[in-house]
Amino acid sequence: MSKKTHAQLKKDLLSYVGEHCDGIDLDVEVSPRWDRLCFTFRWEGFDDLLLEERFRKVARLVPGDYFEKHCQGAVWLELTPGESIDEYLKQPRSEDVDADLPDIWRQLGEIEFFSRLEDEMVRIPPKDCPDDLSVSKRVLRASNLSEDDVRRYCLAFIRQDVYTDWEVLKAVRPIAESAPKPTRKVRGKKGKST
Repeated sequence: MSKKTHAQLKKDLLSYVGEHCDGIDLDVEVSPRWDRLCFTFRWEGFDDLLLEERFRKVARLVPGDYFEKHCQGAVWLELTPGESIDEYLKQPRSEDVDADLPDIWRQLGEIEFFSRLEDEMVRIPPKDCPDDLSVSKRVLRASNLSEDDVRRYCLAFIRQDVYTDWEVLKAVRPIAESAPKPTRKVRGKKGKST
Protein backbone atom coordinates (compact mmCIF):
# COMPACT_ATOMS: atom_id res chain seq x y z
CA MET A 1 0.00 0.00 0.00
CA SER A 2 1.23 3.49 -0.79
CA LYS A 3 2.02 6.31 1.61
CA LYS A 4 -0.91 8.59 0.68
CA THR A 5 -2.39 10.43 3.63
CA HIS A 6 -5.82 9.46 4.88
CA ALA A 7 -7.19 12.77 3.58
CA GLN A 8 -5.73 12.07 0.12
CA LEU A 9 -7.18 8.56 0.08
CA LYS A 10 -10.59 9.88 1.11
CA LYS A 11 -10.52 12.56 -1.59
CA ASP A 12 -9.46 10.07 -4.27
CA LEU A 13 -11.97 7.38 -3.32
CA LEU A 14 -14.84 9.84 -3.09
CA SER A 15 -13.92 11.18 -6.53
CA TYR A 16 -14.33 7.66 -7.96
CA VAL A 17 -17.36 6.58 -5.95
CA GLY A 18 -19.24 9.81 -5.26
CA GLU A 19 -20.25 10.38 -8.86
CA HIS A 20 -22.24 7.11 -8.85
CA CYS A 21 -23.30 7.05 -5.20
CA ASP A 22 -24.72 10.49 -4.54
CA GLY A 23 -24.39 11.51 -0.90
CA ILE A 24 -21.97 8.75 0.11
CA ASP A 25 -19.67 9.51 3.04
CA LEU A 26 -16.30 7.95 3.84
CA ASP A 27 -14.07 7.74 6.89
CA VAL A 28 -10.45 6.66 6.42
CA GLU A 29 -8.53 5.67 9.53
CA VAL A 30 -6.39 2.97 11.05
CA SER A 31 -8.90 0.84 12.90
CA PRO A 32 -7.96 -0.24 16.43
CA ARG A 33 -10.28 -3.22 15.97
CA TRP A 34 -8.29 -4.63 13.02
CA ASP A 35 -5.03 -2.71 13.48
CA ARG A 36 -4.95 -1.69 9.84
CA LEU A 37 -6.33 0.86 7.45
CA CYS A 38 -10.11 0.90 7.28
CA PHE A 39 -12.42 2.52 4.72
CA THR A 40 -15.89 3.02 6.22
CA PHE A 41 -18.46 4.09 3.65
CA ARG A 42 -21.91 5.25 4.77
CA TRP A 43 -24.71 5.59 2.25
CA GLU A 44 -28.48 5.18 2.23
CA GLY A 45 -28.19 3.39 -1.14
CA PHE A 46 -26.77 0.33 0.65
CA ASP A 47 -30.13 -0.22 2.37
CA ASP A 48 -31.48 -3.07 0.18
CA LEU A 49 -28.08 -4.55 -0.66
CA LEU A 50 -26.42 -7.58 0.86
CA LEU A 51 -22.88 -7.14 2.18
CA GLU A 52 -21.17 -8.53 -0.89
CA GLU A 53 -23.37 -6.38 -3.13
CA ARG A 54 -22.37 -3.31 -1.13
CA PHE A 55 -18.66 -4.02 -1.53
CA ARG A 56 -19.06 -4.67 -5.25
CA LYS A 57 -21.04 -1.45 -5.68
CA VAL A 58 -18.16 0.60 -4.26
CA ALA A 59 -15.00 -1.34 -5.11
CA ARG A 60 -15.73 -1.77 -8.81
CA LEU A 61 -15.83 2.02 -9.20
CA VAL A 62 -12.21 2.27 -8.06
CA PRO A 63 -9.71 1.73 -10.90
CA GLY A 64 -7.88 -1.58 -10.49
CA ASP A 65 -4.39 -0.09 -10.48
CA TYR A 66 -5.39 2.45 -7.82
CA PHE A 67 -7.04 -0.28 -5.74
CA GLU A 68 -3.95 -2.51 -5.88
CA LYS A 69 -1.56 0.30 -5.06
CA HIS A 70 -3.50 2.11 -2.34
CA CYS A 71 -6.32 -0.09 -1.04
CA GLN A 72 -5.07 -3.68 -1.03
CA GLY A 73 -5.22 -5.16 2.47
CA ALA A 74 -7.47 -2.47 3.91
CA VAL A 75 -10.72 -3.29 5.69
CA TRP A 76 -13.76 -2.12 3.71
CA LEU A 77 -17.05 -1.48 5.48
CA GLU A 78 -20.18 -0.32 3.66
CA LEU A 79 -22.75 0.78 6.23
CA THR A 80 -26.21 2.24 5.98
CA PRO A 81 -26.80 5.42 8.02
CA GLY A 82 -27.14 4.47 11.67
CA GLU A 83 -25.89 0.91 11.16
CA SER A 84 -23.19 -0.16 13.61
CA ILE A 85 -20.14 -2.17 12.64
CA ASP A 86 -21.35 -5.01 14.89
CA GLU A 87 -24.75 -5.06 13.13
CA TYR A 88 -22.95 -5.09 9.79
CA LEU A 89 -20.67 -7.98 10.78
CA LYS A 90 -23.62 -10.12 11.95
CA GLN A 91 -25.27 -10.07 8.53
CA PRO A 92 -25.19 -13.26 6.45
CA ARG A 93 -22.71 -13.84 3.64
CA SER A 94 -22.93 -16.04 0.58
CA GLU A 95 -20.92 -18.91 2.10
CA ASP A 96 -23.59 -19.20 4.79
CA VAL A 97 -26.00 -20.82 2.30
CA ASP A 98 -23.67 -23.56 1.01
CA ALA A 99 -25.52 -26.38 2.75
CA ASP A 100 -28.87 -25.04 1.50
CA LEU A 101 -28.00 -24.75 -2.20
CA PRO A 102 -29.75 -27.97 -3.37
CA ASP A 103 -32.95 -26.92 -1.60
CA ILE A 104 -32.67 -23.35 -2.90
CA TRP A 105 -32.31 -24.55 -6.51
CA ARG A 106 -35.33 -26.84 -6.08
CA GLN A 107 -37.43 -24.10 -4.47
CA LEU A 108 -36.60 -21.62 -7.24
CA GLY A 109 -37.87 -24.17 -9.75
CA GLU A 110 -41.06 -24.73 -7.76
CA ILE A 111 -41.96 -21.04 -7.90
CA GLU A 112 -40.97 -20.82 -11.59
CA PHE A 113 -38.57 -18.05 -10.68
CA PHE A 114 -36.37 -18.19 -13.77
CA SER A 115 -39.19 -17.97 -16.30
CA ARG A 116 -40.78 -15.15 -14.31
CA LEU A 117 -37.45 -13.29 -14.14
CA GLU A 118 -36.94 -13.74 -17.86
CA ASP A 119 -40.45 -12.38 -18.53
CA GLU A 120 -39.55 -9.27 -16.53
CA MET A 121 -36.12 -8.80 -18.08
CA VAL A 122 -37.24 -8.96 -21.71
CA ARG A 123 -39.53 -6.00 -21.04
CA ILE A 124 -36.61 -3.77 -20.04
CA PRO A 125 -34.71 -2.04 -22.85
CA PRO A 126 -31.04 -3.16 -22.75
CA LYS A 127 -29.78 0.36 -21.99
CA ASP A 128 -32.09 0.50 -18.94
CA CYS A 129 -31.22 -2.91 -17.47
CA PRO A 130 -30.07 -2.57 -13.88
CA ASP A 131 -26.57 -3.73 -13.03
CA ASP A 132 -27.67 -5.50 -9.87
CA LEU A 133 -30.18 -8.03 -8.53
CA SER A 134 -33.08 -5.59 -8.15
CA VAL A 135 -35.38 -7.32 -10.64
CA SER A 136 -34.61 -10.73 -9.11
CA LYS A 137 -35.48 -9.36 -5.68
CA ARG A 138 -38.72 -7.87 -7.02
CA VAL A 139 -39.72 -11.19 -8.63
CA LEU A 140 -38.88 -13.10 -5.45
CA ARG A 141 -40.88 -10.67 -3.29
CA ALA A 142 -43.82 -10.92 -5.69
CA SER A 143 -43.77 -14.67 -4.95
CA ASN A 144 -44.80 -13.84 -1.37
CA LEU A 145 -41.54 -15.15 0.04
CA SER A 146 -40.24 -13.99 3.39
CA GLU A 147 -37.43 -11.44 3.40
CA ASP A 148 -35.21 -14.17 4.87
CA ASP A 149 -35.89 -16.38 1.84
CA VAL A 150 -35.33 -13.50 -0.60
CA ARG A 151 -31.99 -12.87 1.12
CA ARG A 152 -31.05 -16.59 1.06
CA TYR A 153 -31.81 -16.91 -2.64
CA CYS A 154 -29.81 -13.79 -3.49
CA LEU A 155 -26.92 -15.06 -1.39
CA ALA A 156 -27.07 -18.27 -3.43
CA PHE A 157 -26.73 -16.21 -6.62
CA ILE A 158 -23.78 -14.31 -5.16
CA ARG A 159 -22.21 -17.61 -4.10
CA GLN A 160 -22.03 -18.40 -7.82
CA ASP A 161 -20.29 -15.02 -8.31
CA VAL A 162 -23.45 -13.61 -9.88
CA TYR A 163 -24.45 -10.02 -9.12
CA THR A 164 -26.87 -9.05 -11.92
CA ASP A 165 -30.26 -10.26 -13.09
CA TRP A 166 -28.99 -11.24 -16.54
CA GLU A 167 -26.18 -13.25 -14.93
CA VAL A 168 -28.82 -15.06 -12.86
CA LEU A 169 -30.47 -16.21 -16.07
CA LYS A 170 -27.21 -17.01 -17.83
CA ALA A 171 -25.21 -18.67 -15.03
CA VAL A 172 -27.54 -19.69 -12.19
CA ARG A 173 -30.48 -20.99 -14.19
CA PRO A 174 -28.46 -23.86 -15.76
CA ILE A 175 -27.09 -24.82 -12.34
CA ALA A 176 -30.53 -24.84 -10.74
CA GLU A 177 -32.19 -26.66 -13.62
CA SER A 178 -29.52 -29.38 -13.66
CA ALA A 179 -29.51 -29.86 -9.89
CA PRO A 180 -30.60 -33.33 -8.78
CA LYS A 181 -34.28 -33.52 -8.00
CA PRO A 182 -35.38 -35.23 -4.81
CA THR A 183 -36.28 -38.85 -5.43
CA ARG A 184 -39.67 -40.10 -4.38
CA LYS A 185 -39.97 -43.54 -2.88
CA VAL A 186 -42.69 -45.69 -4.39
CA ARG A 187 -44.63 -47.92 -2.03
CA GLY A 188 -45.02 -51.52 -3.13
CA LYS A 189 -47.11 -54.30 -1.67
CA LYS A 190 -47.63 -54.25 2.07
CA GLY A 191 -46.33 -50.65 2.31
CA LYS A 192 -42.70 -51.58 1.65
CA SER A 193 -40.52 -49.15 -0.26
CA THR A 194 -39.31 -50.36 -3.63
